[in-house]
Amino acid sequence: MNRFVLTYSQIDLILQWSGTALILLGHILTSVGPATWPYNVFCFFCGAILFLFWAVRVRIPSQIVVNAASIVLTGAGVVRGIWSLL
Repeated sequence: MNRFVLTYSQIDLILQWSGTALILLGHILTSVGPATWPYNVFCFFCGAILFLFWAVRVRIPSQIVVNAASIVLTGAGVVRGIWSLL
């Protein structure tokens, strides 16, 4: 018997709270100042991805739209951030 099988609702909670933590970290980094760029954008991007996975799982159209748009908008910053780190 596998003791590490997660239920559907446990996965939803993990996705929501992980996304929340990453988005809050993005806000904290943004408030620190420009020296935290591009790490703040990476946090927003990853948090939005986790929330999008959750929104699709629970079928909430408004959250799907908001998080998909956030991924597109922050995606440009992620590409620019990766390019600047190379």
